[in-house]
Amino acid sequence: MSTNLDKLGIKISELIKDYADDVKDGIEERLDQTAKEILEYIKSNCPRSETGNLHLADSFILTTIGSGATKTIYISSSTKGRLVHLVELGFKHISGRFVEARPFMRPAYESFTPSMLEDIKKIIRNGGK
Repeated sequence: MSTNLDKLGIKISELIKDYADDVKDGIEERLDQTAKEILEYIKSNCPRSETGNLHLADSFILTTIGSGATKTIYISSSTKGRLVHLVELGFKHISGRFVEARPFMRPAYESFTPSMLEDIKKIIRNGGK
């Protein structure tokens, strides 16, 4: 009888490990998908200047650090990081004129994050599917 209980315990442990691996993989996949959607939104909605070849939108990159539970993905400007907050939030020019905000990053996160969170809840509930 104890042999059957031992086998049952081992089987339960295997099922839990498989469930955890599936959930982790599902969450990572959904996180990658959302990051790509946000990056695409930023690139397509970022204000573009009429002059110059390298636009602010062209400078955004997606950077991934770590993996699994410690995976972090962030989106930043590779060359024009000192300008992003000025365009996003607006600023007062040295001449005294106020340059109006033209948000493009916050709307991206606000558009895609809620559905990602709902999908992550479903992934956890359904075991990674």
